Amino acid sequence: MDFPVAPAVSARLAALVERGALGYPNWGATPSPAARLFVERMTARWGWTPDVERVHDLADVLQGVRIAIELLTGPGDAIALHTPAYHPFLNSLTEMGRRTVSLPVGADRVDEVERIIAEERPRLMILCHPHNPTGHRFDRPELERIAEIAEAHDLIVVSDEIHSDLVHGDPSDRARHLPFAAVSEVAARRTVTVTSASKAFNLAGLRWAVMHVGHDDLEERLRSFPDHFFGAPNIVAVEAAVAAWTDGAEWLAAVMEVLDENRHRLVDLLAEHLPGSRYRMPDATYLAWIDCSHLGEGAVPRDIFRERGVEVSPGPQFGSEGSGHVRLNMATSPAVLERIVTAMGGG
Repeated sequence: MDFPVAPAVSARLAALVERGALGYPNWGATPSPAARLFVERMTARWGWTPDVERVHDLADVLQGVRIAIELLTGPGDAIALHTPAYHPFLNSLTEMGRRTVSLPVGADRVDEVERIIAEERPRLMILCHPHNPTGHRFDRPELERIAEIAEAHDLIVVSDEIHSDLVHGDPSDRARHLPFAAVSEVAARRTVTVTSASKAFNLAGLRWAVMHVGHDDLEERLRSFPDHFFGAPNIVAVEAAVAAWTDGAEWLAAVMEVLDENRHRLVDLLAEHLPGSRYRMPDATYLAWIDCSHLGEGAVPRDIFRERGVEVSPGPQFGSEGSGHVRLNMATSPAVLERIVTAMGGG
């Protein structure tokens, strides 16, 4: 994000350094303070109470996804995910020798999702919830259908909910996001939830995330490994997450106001400066998924925009469905967003 760090985070980290408290933390074998706060936050914010005994600290969300892939599937096994997909997930499947099963995005396409899963028989699904790069929000009816499909086809679901604090809508409405593990008791037993404060509070470089394991077999296998086998939490990152989740609400609300303004403003900016492009306003995230196919067959929009001084993520990075698309980061000021889109149009 192109925003200053939340004051609560800056103050807490400055105090940590001032005290010289950068040695080994006294947490023992228990989850870190941030991981325990995760349980409280999920309860207060979304009405879901994870079991603290099944909570594990991670370096980042991708680590949790890869742990689940490694321990629950084998080389050649099929893994499903909605495409276009966050490219580190696609890269992980390729690098780990798993077969990718592409699922369409959209509440109106769940029947197609079920057909594909029935045919391809994946062992695991990666659910990016809310979805990156499209900004799709999975609502309760869609999640309930996915849970039914998972049960019918013996599917384990790894739910990446790192963008859940970036869902647009009334901040007091707990229904604007539903953790997949909270859909039903059946879903909970099939779900591995991974998340972090990093996306919403711009802390990704500090490297901390959390994993809640509802799936019994994975939890048992995790506990069979020696302590710290998967690493230990970063004390600075943990302190930052605690500050963000404890005292960062006002800062996050201000960020969401800017993001909401930008996602609406982008409609007019694209119409003015990049006519012919197609953009569906995201329900969540600070990312815009833009179809620039109008630039012509064989055109590489990322290269064209780079020549015009704008850096975007190339659509094909997110799978074949991304051909002709780019992903634009909107987490900046409205004035800068206008400069960006003007430059994309060659102005």
